[in-house]
Amino acid sequence: MKNAFLSLACGAFLLVCSPKGTLAQAPGQNPVLGMVVKSVSAQIGNSDATEGATVYSGDFLSTKDGGSLQVRIGALSFELQSSSSLHIYRAPYGAIAELDSGTVTYSTPGGGQNLVIVASDVRATPVLSISDYGRVSIDDPCNVTVQSQKGQVDVRSGSESRLVDQGKAYRVSADNEISYHKYLSPDEDKYHDYHDHKPCAVYQTMKGHAPIAPGQSKFLYLMGATAIIVTTIPIVKALESASRP
Repeated sequence: MKNAFLSLACGAFLLVCSPKGTLAQAPGQNPVLGMVVKSVSAQIGNSDATEGATVYSGDFLSTKDGGSLQVRIGALSFELQSSSSLHIYRAPYGAIAELDSGTVTYSTPGGGQNLVIVASDVRATPVLSISDYGRVSIDDPCNVTVQSQKGQVDVRSGSESRLVDQGKAYRVSADNEISYHKYLSPDEDKYHDYHDHKPCAVYQTMKGHAPIAPGQSKFLYLMGATAIIVTTIPIVKALESASRP
């Protein structure tokens, strides 16, 4: 009887501690977030991203030169453009993406789920009451471009914020250049403990540019900005149509 008990205990221990057991626990630790609907030269972590693949909260998504990756999260949709990367996390309101490099376009339905995008400490939050199609790009470690094709998006950099209206684009200066040593959702309380900050005034000086003077706005309106082609829009509408009787 004692030997049988020991055998059962050892078996349970091996199940929990073996790689297979660890993999079985992973989905519980990282909730399912969404699904890949289009992939060209893209990856989830170190693996190739395939259409229909599951995206989990905390995943690192990236594209190679000429690649793209489109992900659907409920009624939300976003697409990573060529040579871009981000971390994506579940949030009570939908999802939050931390753009590490390149460009992401997004589509939000309005009145329900929302997708917040953080880039170089600049936070872009689509207005929840209306649908929004837009784009966020990291130009360099201290400058981010935010465009809204439809709807409105509230953008914050440090203590300054601005509502970007439909058809407008702004280049936004960040307070700090960010250097990550561990990734965590930007909504977490200890988020800023997991990366280092270097004042952007230092970066601008090193690049031969004058830093933003005190009292000067961090938002530069981009006159004549070209219209954005948000490729997520037709995909989202097609998926919604397919789900209806």
